[in-house]
Amino acid sequence: MSFQNPWWVDKNRILEDEHVKRAKIIVPPIDESALILGPRQVGKTTFLKTTIKTLLEREDPRSILFFSCDAFSKKEELISLVNEYRTLVNREKSAYIFLDEITSVSDWNTALLHLFNAGYFNDSLIYVTGSSSINLRKEMLPGRPIKKYVFYPLNFRVYFNTFYKKLIQDHVKVDEKDELYENALKLLPYISELNKALLEYIRRGGFFATSFSENPLSLYEAYKDAILSEFLKTERKESMFKVIIRKIIESYGSRISENTIAKDVNVSHTTIGDYLDVLEKLFIIRTFRKIEGGGKTNYRSLKKVYFIDPFFFRVMKIYSVGKDIDDIEIPLIVEGIVGEHLAREYKEVGYLHFKSGKEVDFSVGNVKVEVKWRREKEKKRYNNVDYVLTIDEFKKSDEQLTLPVSIFLYLISSDKFFYELTSISHL
Repeated sequence: MSFQNPWWVDKNRILEDEHVKRAKIIVPPIDESALILGPRQVGKTTFLKTTIKTLLEREDPRSILFFSCDAFSKKEELISLVNEYRTLVNREKSAYIFLDEITSVSDWNTALLHLFNAGYFNDSLIYVTGSSSINLRKEMLPGRPIKKYVFYPLNFRVYFNTFYKKLIQDHVKVDEKDELYENALKLLPYISELNKALLEYIRRGGFFATSFSENPLSLYEAYKDAILSEFLKTERKESMFKVIIRKIIESYGSRISENTIAKDVNVSHTTIGDYLDVLEKLFIIRTFRKIEGGGKTNYRSLKKVYFIDPFFFRVMKIYSVGKDIDDIEIPLIVEGIVGEHLAREYKEVGYLHFKSGKEVDFSVGNVKVEVKWRREKEKKRYNNVDYVLTIDEFKKSDEQLTLPVSIFLYLISSDKFFYELTSISHL
């Protein structure tokens, strides 16, 4: 325990921590107990360590416990650790307890509930992190003061504000079309910078490490191994995982069914559904379903599946197909970026598909969004669509706005690093 908490001996030892030394951006602390989930390599451990560094400027070092739970497999080990800390190190004082990658521990949620009920967390701030929501239930820790968050890779707004310049434009709700139009006009002078940043975002994604790297693909092995290690903990087959990933890439931007994949690989559609569900709960993909009349989501419909970050697309394509992205795939990757940004801000996001065969990429309540990144030789009219998102076109006609994707993403996204976990897809 003391090995992972060197500040108990000398608080300046935190400055020697590799995560602290590598941190170029400090994510602001959360001022309440929190369960923070998110994909591997997104920066959860670095966030915990930089928060500890901030606390050490004003708090007793022995009031701060950090432990990486990767080495544990049973809930009893976790309970014993906290008991030992509260018995031998910090018996009386309030505490700041940081438990990293707690979802590696079997029945971790039961262990947390026991520790709360036994009073180990009284007058304390608790941060726990994990890379999976597989065992997370909506009613977990009922009545306990702990918020559930997802730490996603940076959205495009935060990415631009962090690595380019911060633009003084408020976040706008997607259904406030007139306000969004007025704010979009103010961003037009920055369109070249925004589009340049979006092209970099497509290549690097929203991860801190890839954003600072001269060659993000030098991190391919680290991200591929991180995804695989987390997936294999679920005791499912890598060979099936690889086939499904390849099928997702082959059908990117199109509707897909478990039955279609199942026939190709000779397994049941329920097996494919199980694998897709696991991938979503590991924060690797996001699934969009058909929205029917009246705004109801059809959970039995064909799905559209995208990776939650464009760098995941690159990593998983190299892993499953053996080569990097092609230029022809960029419009589809952009479509996925738009869907992901909408899904982070709104609960019910899906797509529309009509009997005529026509489709609308994304639907948010009564708002319809079509993504057209390719330059079209002949201008098409998109009826009954609120937003048409392009590379650099800007116009307003009737009830429709045509906007550059980069401006739309910047305006509809919030400044959050952490999103409260309310999406049913991750529960």
